[in-house]
Parts: sequence; C-alpha cells; structure tokens
Amino acid sequence: MAESEVFVWVASELESRTHLSRLEARGTVRLVLKDAGLDPTSVAAYQMDVVLKRLMAAALSKRKVNDAAALCAALAQALKESAAGSSPSRETAYDVFERLEGGGSKT
Repeated sequence: MAESEVFVWVASELESRTHLSRLEARGTVRLVLKDAGLDPTSVAAYQMDVVLKRLMAAALSKRKVNDAAALCAALAQALKESAAGSSPSRETAYDVFERLEGGGSKT
C-alpha cells in the first residue's frame, strides 16, 4: 500500500530538518499516526495538522530532536502552504481528539 501524499511530505521534511534517518522519520510518523487512530495510507492534511500541533512534538522530543515544538509548528504552517495540504476536510480536530480519548470511531 502506498502512503498518502501528506505522510510522505511530513516524513521527508522530518528527515531533512532533523538528524533522523529516512527510516526513523517514517517510523516516527507511522507510530504517532497509529496512536491517533489514523492510517498513513489515507491521512489527510487537516488530520496531520492536528497531529503536528498536538502529538508529534512529544515523539520527536523522545528522539532527541531539538526544539521539537517549534519544528512541529513550522511543519504545520508549511503543510498548509504546500500542495500536500490542499486536500478537502471531512473530519474536524474535535473528531480526531474524540477518537484519541476513546470516545468512538469515525471513519
């Protein structure tokens, strides 16, 4: 299965902006998406935006990435400005966090 354009873009940016290898960057993004109940093959830009703003910094800090919060904010902003961020929204940030809290599954 092929990953979504958003997944590929974020993983590539992490690889180029940090000391993480390609495998480490992709694995980190996969793990954070899994924790959020999202699939790398279908994650949309609006979902990744929430992940970057709320979850990714902690995962990057565990991997000794300096200033992870600022990096995630920069990635979220760059994602909005990129072609990868142009997919339409169907799910709100509230939906993502409701799923994270175990409040239900929306697909």
